[in-house]
Amino acid sequence: MSLDEEALMEKILVGLDPGKTSLWAAVHALNLSKRINARLYFLLVIDPAAKGSDESLIRRVEASMKSKLESLIEEGISDGIPVDYYITYGQYDNELIKFVKENKITMLVVGSPTPQDGRLEDFDELLEKIRHRIDCRIEVVHEKTVKTTQKRRG
Repeated sequence: MSLDEEALMEKILVGLDPGKTSLWAAVHALNLSKRINARLYFLLVIDPAAKGSDESLIRRVEASMKSKLESLIEEGISDGIPVDYYITYGQYDNELIKFVKENKITMLVVGSPTPQDGRLEDFDELLEKIRHRIDCRIEVVHEKTVKTTQKRRG
């Protein structure tokens, strides 16, 4: 790929916050990248303030998200999608804003919390804070609920 093609390529960033965001946003962005031939960036943001709480629990959540994310990355690479993966420590909103600006991201994909999480107001506030400080599209992905059905016997 030439430098001109690289410069014109859509750049999608998926912001991930362990324990707060699901991987639905990552799956959605991966599928979108396949369709529109975009470069995909995953940014795992770890809040350093959370380190003071149950450290072993935080490590397990981080490890779980990393392993799931790595399988998505392998899938993307095998499909020919340019994928980059970064881990940073800091405030979620500030790290997303910084990454978008430094890497000229054209679309930010974030996962919405589920209504039962009770964080929808915080999420709306976060989106507003981000929206006013970046110059790219923001796509919010809502987690899909999978219904299971039982076969009728008879």
